[in-house]
Amino acid sequence: MKHLRTLTIIGACCAGLGAIAQGELLQPLSARPSHHGSRVKIDDGVKRHFEYQFITQQVPLMDDFSIDRTRKRNATETDAGVTLDHTVYRLEVDGSSTPGMRYMTDTTFRTVIDASDPPVTTRIPLPSVMITVRDLSVYPPTSSVVEGWPAYNIRDSLTAPPPDTTFIDPPSLVQDSLLVYLVPPAEGTYMMNNVATPLVLWQDDDVYINGTYPVDPPTIGVATFDGLARTGYPYDFANYTSHGRADRLTSVPIDLDYPASDSIYLSFFYQAKGLSGDTFPQVIDSLLLEFYAPDEQTWYKAWAIPYVDQAPFQQVLVPITQSRFLKPDFQFRFVNYATLSGSFDHWHLDYVRLGRQRSYNDVRIVDVAWVMPEASVLQTYTSIPFDQFQVAPGSAMALQVNERIRNLDINDRLIEYGMTAVNEDGGPLASFVNGVSPNNNAASIINTTHPINSAPNFFVFDNAASTDVAFHDVRFLAEATPDINQYNDTMRLTQELSNYYAYDDGSAEMGYSLNQAGAKLAYRFDLIGADSLRAIRMYFNPVANQPPDPAPTQGSFLLTIWTSLSPEVIQHQNFSFSSPEYRLDGIDKFVEYPLDSAIRVEGTIYIGWVQTNAVKMNLGFDRNRNNRTKIHYQTSGSFQNTSFSGSLMMRPVMVSEVDPWASIDETDHGPTDLLFIPNPASDLVRILTPGGITGRSSVRCLDAVGREVFHENWNGTAPMNTASLTNGLYVLHLLDDDGDVIGQGRLVVQH
Repeated sequence: MKHLRTLTIIGACCAGLGAIAQGELLQPLSARPSHHGSRVKIDDGVKRHFEYQFITQQVPLMDDFSIDRTRKRNATETDAGVTLDHTVYRLEVDGSSTPGMRYMTDTTFRTVIDASDPPVTTRIPLPSVMITVRDLSVYPPTSSVVEGWPAYNIRDSLTAPPPDTTFIDPPSLVQDSLLVYLVPPAEGTYMMNNVATPLVLWQDDDVYINGTYPVDPPTIGVATFDGLARTGYPYDFANYTSHGRADRLTSVPIDLDYPASDSIYLSFFYQAKGLSGDTFPQVIDSLLLEFYAPDEQTWYKAWAIPYVDQAPFQQVLVPITQSRFLKPDFQFRFVNYATLSGSFDHWHLDYVRLGRQRSYNDVRIVDVAWVMPEASVLQTYTSIPFDQFQVAPGSAMALQVNERIRNLDINDRLIEYGMTAVNEDGGPLASFVNGVSPNNNAASIINTTHPINSAPNFFVFDNAASTDVAFHDVRFLAEATPDINQYNDTMRLTQELSNYYAYDDGSAEMGYSLNQAGAKLAYRFDLIGADSLRAIRMYFNPVANQPPDPAPTQGSFLLTIWTSLSPEVIQHQNFSFSSPEYRLDGIDKFVEYPLDSAIRVEGTIYIGWVQTNAVKMNLGFDRNRNNRTKIHYQTSGSFQNTSFSGSLMMRPVMVSEVDPWASIDETDHGPTDLLFIPNPASDLVRILTPGGITGRSSVRCLDAVGREVFHENWNGTAPMNTASLTNGLYVLHLLDDDGDVIGQGRLVVQH
């Protein structure tokens, strides 16, 4: 069996991914729903194939993945430029295909019955034909030739003409067709060495282009290979230990019609693991490079490496010398072998270059680039409510942010760096030059400081053009001459000021879980001013809990707000139980969980949940921004800090006039609230139903961690006996005859 893919934590130790603390876990993600990969296709039973066309690339070429140059294979027949090229039929006889073709692969007969005395019955095989049968599930379709007979039998009674024909259903072979559409080449160009080249370099989109998964990449952006398909879902979700060939990154055709003496090399950087995926090296989890020989229509392995421990990016140079590859339609591709049930076994690829007149030690790249993306220029948070920002703009802004630039050149470079910012609603452009690089920076990472609300910039967002919500376009710029790649010189973020607080950068690298019933998770927020809290937004990832663990969707929790953890003071707890929900329209999409009613909050609050079962629910965990001291959990005893460095993807949402989520349907609060007299109760309690619930029903009583304490019939008038209940908080559900909850409320028992 494959190794355990979960960091199961069992003791108490230091911080970090390998840290140990009772009851909490980090584990790899199992899905990354892709908006372009899940585009709705026509489901009318008609088979369609889209043949994508590409512009042949010329050497030299490169891609550092600072922008996405993969071809999104999500065309539909109604897209502009898409044309029906031809139809491929499944069945063909003598060079002809007709819609109604139906055949049997076993002999069929004409049975003649002569009613003479004695009667005579004669079976004569119907004439057979040779049928070309195509497999329309692959393209180009493969074919075979089989012998077939009409899909009917004939019974001919000479005394009762005409003959009877009996059709066989289902027949062995039925006509089908495949509509083949041509998709024109993608538009756009990519500036390389100040020369415009076709934008699309890769003809598939299995990999994930991102800037948050790797550790210290050569440039700001990589292609990540894992066990998720182009849709963002596992290749084989059902089989947890399945393993095999996973993602591909295939180049478009490249004109490589040059002599071997031109010294052609392909180079690239790679890294295993990073901040995402699992932590277990396995030889079978490999990364391969393959070359295509056009005349032979065959792929050959050119380079491979087994899964290795975490290490800095390594550069590889592979010569291309064989004449079979030096052709006008050469291609190369990277392929990984991985566990196919989730986002495991990661490889990160960066700075692919193919060129002539290179050598085995040609490692010089005359380029400077940002290393990792930035998410915010605010103090502490990545987002805060607009109204609270307006109260104290200066204190909301960061004093400075520290960013890293890499000089990939083997020589020192003079690099000037700065930033710009502008309100997308309108207003002046703020522009700052923040410094120049130090000496002795060859082949190194340069730490740069960008003053925000400090000397000499003293910059604060200008929200004069905005009402209730603002989005600011912030860019960090680096400039050096010469520089072969302009795309990695700019790092861009959109600073949102709307109706929520956030610590995370919006990208989950792992899933965080507690695995005990009754466990509590509390996330600290120090509010700028008093406000009205109405909901919590969370990103849950449907991690493939290792069998026989139940699916995350079976998890259950009570949304809870604390004002203190020691002593523990609960300000609000929802009546209704919640479970992890998932949005499928893109990656890292939050789901909003409303409070049963908005509450006034100020000062320090803790948002989170009381878990009502032991199911691991896998809350998104951002490993790029460390807010470990804000994350508290309790599985026994008192609350303690998490042992993992990062941020939870959990955000408090305030009441506001303008809400970017306004188009998303609110959750229906559903059941009627119940009232209890008295509350707190001692021995007996009466249940009142303001919603006018009548008739016989039943009452289910759950304790604070969701365990059923009792379940009994209720006639609408008799009091309920609470003498046997221990002191504490309980949730009572009123159920109808079908077991559906029609009323609910919280009861405190105090003897």
